Amino acid sequence: FQRMPHVMSMNSVSQKVPRTYIAESITEERVEGYPTDPRSLERQFQKFSYPAAGHSRVHMMYKYGGSHFSTVMDSNRLVRAYQSEELEFVVNQSIWNEGEVKFADVVLPACTNFERWDIGEWAVAGGYSHHNESQLNHRVITMQHKCIEPLGESRSDFQIFLDISKRIGLGAYFAQGMTELDWCKLQFEASDLKDIISWKEFFKKGYYVVPAEDENFEMPIAFNWFAEGRKKDTPEPAPLPSEYGGNFGEGLQTQSGKFEFEASSLKNFGEDPERPPINRYIPSWEGLNNRELSVRFPLQLITPHPRYSFHTHTDGKDSTINDIEAHRVLIDGYYYWPARINPGDAADRGIVHHDLVRLFNDRGNVICAAVLTERILPGVIHSYESSAVYDPIGEPGLSPERGGCVNQLTSARPQTAKTTASAPNSCLIQVEQWRSTAPD
Repeated sequence: FQRMPHVMSMNSVSQKVPRTYIAESITEERVEGYPTDPRSLERQFQKFSYPAAGHSRVHMMYKYGGSHFSTVMDSNRLVRAYQSEELEFVVNQSIWNEGEVKFADVVLPACTNFERWDIGEWAVAGGYSHHNESQLNHRVITMQHKCIEPLGESRSDFQIFLDISKRIGLGAYFAQGMTELDWCKLQFEASDLKDIISWKEFFKKGYYVVPAEDENFEMPIAFNWFAEGRKKDTPEPAPLPSEYGGNFGEGLQTQSGKFEFEASSLKNFGEDPERPPINRYIPSWEGLNNRELSVRFPLQLITPHPRYSFHTHTDGKDSTINDIEAHRVLIDGYYYWPARINPGDAADRGIVHHDLVRLFNDRGNVICAAVLTERILPGVIHSYESSAVYDPIGEPGLSPERGGCVNQLTSARPQTAKTTASAPNSCLIQVEQWRSTAPD
């Protein structure tokens, strides 16, 4: 729902490539799959093909945002894509010289949040999910004040896009005659906040703390409405109106409107033997049950989200969180990514605490700092994904990498052939001592 007045626009290009298939769209002749589309239950079964009928192949990449090397499985695929003759030109717009910036033909330096205006809700995922406030006890609406002018040749993202738009004669359509600060005010006036506090007061103060609910207020309990045969009274927007099989507000987001032990949608689809309508255990195709592979790579690598950084945000960049030893380990002047290993597995390999170790399989090699802990089961290696630092010690894609991009080791194979659901923990590796840090 959009209440902010602006010139309406649309993207007329229907061709799309899911993020997990970016590399293949460059290196392969044809790519097919089933991308996630949450607009309806049935959209998950709609197949995409690249290149789409009548469309051109990708010749240029405009990379914007955090590093893919540590957030996409088997990320050496991206190295091969960047090196491919099929990809003729690469632009990277980034604040930091990290990740795949070094693969770009042109780098557009973006400024930090301290050098531009913005407005938003603190620690919330915006339109990505509903009621996703985190890290705070209260909702806080903030006016991000511009502290200094952008340093060096950097510009705000808005200004970069505006300057490019001007070059192709679309500057007026993009900015609509307004500055970044004008857009912040327009967003404010399109919200309910204007009824509570004036723009002048909000701008001066810089924030507004949304009051907590009345102490006597009781949030509706999820699914009580369904159990009691009432219309839905919980506030989340899903399911959308078109998703109800019967009357609006009645029934669950299933095709029958009921709890289903046998999924009607999967049964109607009927084309995915790896995702049967009734849940059952299916052994991993890359796990210790794979006898042939586990002989060479006997350790299971698990790669959860990091504890101290959010994806690649705040990692690297000479950040103070580098000083948290559980996040990175300083060895000989370099901050290494930790890999946690059971002491028994470490002893079998002559590894002691904070030795440099090589994690490897047929997909890549990553050098990490060994952290010995009984909290990890024997046969398991724990290392967070989302390192912002990509630092191969030789030729990219063919040499060990010491920044900690452990997703070079994980498989790009989806959980099933007819989804794009990643399977990062279906990953077998071997670990060996790279260099001892023990005193001579």
